[in-house]
Amino acid sequence: MFTKITLTLVTLILCASLAGCGAQTSPTQGADESTSQADSSKGITETIPANNQQMLPIISGKVANLQLDASADGTTQQLKVGGVMMITLESNPSTGYNWFATIADTNVLAQMGEPQFEEPSSSTPIVGAPGKLTIFFQALNPGTTTLTLDYERSWETGVAPEQTISITVDVK
Repeated sequence: MFTKITLTLVTLILCASLAGCGAQTSPTQGADESTSQADSSKGITETIPANNQQMLPIISGKVANLQLDASADGTTQQLKVGGVMMITLESNPSTGYNWFATIADTNVLAQMGEPQFEEPSSSTPIVGAPGKLTIFFQALNPGTTTLTLDYERSWETGVAPEQTISITVDVK
């Protein structure tokens, strides 16, 4: 009897916690046709524009000052101290490959949190289709460092990365 009551209580608690995930709230008075979506598991609230305007991502209360992709390979990028750089790269974790960042001088630049993977946008899910991986970095102190991003399988040693992107970051 005690086991049934305990299982019932655990089930109710899980259901209640899941019910709040992905909940949307209505726009606030005077807002510009946007909705707020709360992600209680991460403590993050994001605003989704109703008219598809592109917005800069906000990480830890900071706006990404610089948005890059794979075409930034071989370039020198400038950031101010405290500035945030966002790099979005095509990724397909179902193949075992992932992007790994190496920063030559971690006193100049640091990775912010874990990379965020976004599934491909399609009305029908496509198994094995590549998505986008976004990695955020913050400029800590003045100086110059090299950021290297390797697309590789973590368990393969002695094998060259499938792709490498190298960016010089100059922090003022």
